[in-house]
Amino acid sequence: MKKPFIGITCNYMMAETGMTLGQERNFVTKDIIDAVIDAGGVPILIPIMNREEDILDIMDSISGIILSGGHDINPIYYGEEPTKSIGFTYTPRDLFELFIVKAAIEKDMPILGISRGHQIMTVAFGGKLYQDLNENEKAYINHMQRSGINDIGHYVDIKKGSRLHKIFNTERLLVNSFHHQAVKVAPKNFQITAMSSDGIIEAMEHDNKPIMSVQWYPEIMVKKHPVMLKIFEEFVKWCK
Repeated sequence: MKKPFIGITCNYMMAETGMTLGQERNFVTKDIIDAVIDAGGVPILIPIMNREEDILDIMDSISGIILSGGHDINPIYYGEEPTKSIGFTYTPRDLFELFIVKAAIEKDMPILGISRGHQIMTVAFGGKLYQDLNENEKAYINHMQRSGINDIGHYVDIKKGSRLHKIFNTERLLVNSFHHQAVKVAPKNFQITAMSSDGIIEAMEHDNKPIMSVQWYPEIMVKKHPVMLKIFEEFVKWCK
């Protein structure tokens, strides 16, 4: 069977020092590329662009979309104005990914959201975010861990009977954690499938479409915690 092509949305950065000062770049981490390959898919990087016809042409050649991690999402897109706690936002990427989600839904294409991808999916389907976890008085866990990126940060409790539960066959899982924003209101037609001990939404899945998202970075954990590859293996199965 032919391996499915998996589109991965790119992150954005601008070089702030050195000979490449001011150079803009689109990129993804090697970890997410390796995870897709090891799970049996072929990674296709999709740069940030806003010509809708070109995006649609690319999507005609892929079988699924992974929304990768990155910077904050402009709260304008979920009906709020930015507070003093908001981090760097990049409007071209917000618009690019919001369009990709819409197009993927119309094509009934599987979607996997990771970290920022978990959040942009929330916004795309009509949910809301905490601009900063300080807005939630009940959030006591350190969600921006001070340890290695592939190390464990905290537990998440997984909803029994969910797709996530079937993937890991456990009701509790250790994950890494690097975020100061989080899902505040889950979208309609989504069920919350994992939460941290302080009540932060850590994973969601659509009621009847092949769409799911997680707040942590499973691809970064894979080398030290191979169990995390199961998310990508399941997603590649959907894409086949």
